[in-house]
Amino acid sequence: MSRFNRGLAVALWLIVALLFVTTVLTDRTWTARALAVVPTLFGAALGWVALWRPRMTVDDDGIEVVNVFHTVHVPWAALVHVDTRFALSLVTPNRRVSVWAAPAPGRAGVALARRQEQRHGRSVPDTGDGGRRAGDLLSTASGDAAYLVRHRWDQLRERGAIELGTADAVRVPVTLHWASIVLLAATAVGGWFAIAAH
Repeated sequence: MSRFNRGLAVALWLIVALLFVTTVLTDRTWTARALAVVPTLFGAALGWVALWRPRMTVDDDGIEVVNVFHTVHVPWAALVHVDTRFALSLVTPNRRVSVWAAPAPGRAGVALARRQEQRHGRSVPDTGDGGRRAGDLLSTASGDAAYLVRHRWDQLRERGAIELGTADAVRVPVTLHWASIVLLAATAVGGWFAIAAH
């Protein structure tokens, strides 16, 4: 999970709550108060779906990636590459799974991560192909998550727990978050009508 994204979620919820309270206090009609609920629900749902809920879980069975509109389970046998160009991406023969909760850092994030590495004497982990990206820096969302995935992947391969050469045949299940999609669409449309009516 991204601490930065969760911080943004809390900030969004505070702004939405402030706007709702301001609307209720300044406009005393019941219609305006009722209409203010819909955009508030949209903001609350958006914070949860896009910023708070996304996460990545690593265990011996594989990697579970909970993104905004879907959850993907990547078995270890299906994984062929770990990339951090724009965000942590888990590459399989038939799919590239970007991890919403592990974005690559911007310039400020890179500078901060490099300072922390120098201060603590840590270095960028080996990506396995000799390549180095800013997204591989430890103390960044993508770098920490990539290190976690690569470390567990290496351990499992050394133990012989992953059947090699079967990646093409391994299924990578995807589950759509239909409830979230419907909730966001309904509250977005309802919020637009509520703002237009006001």
